[in-house]
Parts: sequence; structure tokens; C-alpha cells
Amino acid sequence: MATLLELSQRYLEEAVRLKACLRALTAEAEQERDPHRRRRIEHDRRLVDQMLREAREVAGVTRHYYDEGYWRDKRYTL
Repeated sequence: MATLLELSQRYLEEAVRLKACLRALTAEAEQERDPHRRRRIEHDRRLVDQMLREAREVAGVTRHYYDEGYWRDKRYTL
């Protein structure tokens, strides 16, 4: 079983992959001429953007969970 610090590192690694995916989707959307396909790509891009944001947030929570005085986001704690 991983420690919270190890989990934090994994979330940050995933954030790097998600950021690369986001860049690729953005470039694809800019080049797409079909409006239906472009909307679909933009939808996917928004989902990946949300996943990236949440991965970074959870990485921060897991990295600092036991730090004294660290404010824990209620969305990610019990």
C-alpha cells in the first residue's frame, strides 16, 4: 500500500500526462473544420481540463495531509 506522499507523486505524474493530452486536444480542435466533431473535441478537452485540475488538487491534499496547520479541502476528506 502506498503512502500519501507516494500517492501525491502519482497524481502529479498523471497531471503531466493529462496536460499533454489537453495540449493535443486543443491543437486538434483548432484544426478541425467539421463543427460537430469540433464540439465533441471541445467537450473532451473540458473533461480533461477538469481531470487535470482535480489531479493537482488531490496531489496537494495528499502531499500536505499531515502537515500541521494545512487546510484540507472538504471535497477530498471525510
